[in-house]
Amino acid sequence: MSQFLTLEQVKLNLKVDHDEEDTLIESLISAAFDAFEQETNRKLYEVGAVIPEDVLNGMIVTDSILQGAHMLIGHWYKNRESVGVGTELPMATAWLWKKHRWVNT
Repeated sequence: MSQFLTLEQVKLNLKVDHDEEDTLIESLISAAFDAFEQETNRKLYEVGAVIPEDVLNGMIVTDSILQGAHMLIGHWYKNRESVGVGTELPMATAWLWKKHRWVNT
């Protein structure tokens, strides 16, 4: 599971007060940060982490990344049947994440 958002933080954001879907929510958290790294070509690190010098595309997680992840997780949670994980990002998430895209030139 992602170290960037806890299950409790996400459940609070989703307004979920039961434990029956914890496994699903944990998988959505993990998938959201995988989506960020794939979409932006970045490797995320926790606040306070030291990014290794050989990781050119590394970055510390920011509030906009976390907010985009919350929005994406909420979208997937509420639209389980019509949206597959790994498809196009919701517009707000894409907008929050696009500035972090890394292009190796």
